[in-house]
Amino acid sequence: MPDLTSSEVDLPALDPTWWSWHSAHGGLLAAMMMRHARHLAGGMTPRSVHASFLAPVRTAPLRLSTEVQQRNLSSAVTRSTLYHDGHPAASAISLFAEGGAENGLLYRRPRMPEVPDVADCPEFDLLPDLIPVARHLSIRMASTTRPLAGGEEAQLTGWIRLKNLDLQPAEAVFVLLDSMPPALYGVLDRPVPVPSAEISVRFTDQVAEGGLDDWALIQVRTEQAGFGWTLESGSLWTPDGTLLGVSLQTRRIMDPAVDLPGPDLHSAVPELSPSA
Repeated sequence: MPDLTSSEVDLPALDPTWWSWHSAHGGLLAAMMMRHARHLAGGMTPRSVHASFLAPVRTAPLRLSTEVQQRNLSSAVTRSTLYHDGHPAASAISLFAEGGAENGLLYRRPRMPEVPDVADCPEFDLLPDLIPVARHLSIRMASTTRPLAGGEEAQLTGWIRLKNLDLQPAEAVFVLLDSMPPALYGVLDRPVPVPSAEISVRFTDQVAEGGLDDWALIQVRTEQAGFGWTLESGSLWTPDGTLLGVSLQTRRIMDPAVDLPGPDLHSAVPELSPSA
């Protein structure tokens, strides 16, 4: 493969069923940027991605531009910008690396929370009329705290999976870590838009070693909220308790009285294909 240092690609407009509230799902946008960047990084394994969402992405065509900022024999750093209708809408800094040699140093923490099996957990309906991306997800709540039940703890734990999108392991991990209801919903009793302004995901070796087959356990927690912003952390595990990745994101708490535009779920938009 040529030693590319930059690349641009045109992408079709996104299927509106991949909207979250009033615009495209941020985790999916980040996954698209990561896939293109990984191509430039020579197929190295993603280790971390920090994505910022600059403007809403709706139904206009997209253009993705990526450049390699640093590359050596074992790692690469890339910067990506996603343009929507000609304007920057999202950006990402990604770190890729080759697997290191085994040196006997292994540390497997934190442990997955003790929860019931998937079959013993109740299904959760993620408001598909307000959050269209819910149509692509299955969620089963695995703790006593339920979203929008007015609880006392801004922490949500559940089993989660993607229904029908063909993603590479790290891409799926990123999408899932941005797909749980906001942890703040653990203490709210009505839906409020809490979109992500930026999110960072760090991946473990499991992404390269085994990936993700079906269900994963996710836990998201509000670390602090106030003045219209909230800081949220997340962790994702395989059913056998292996950590896949951790996230940290800054969310905007929006005024529920603001009239946000909704997606036209019946429009003829090309099927999503986030390949570069």
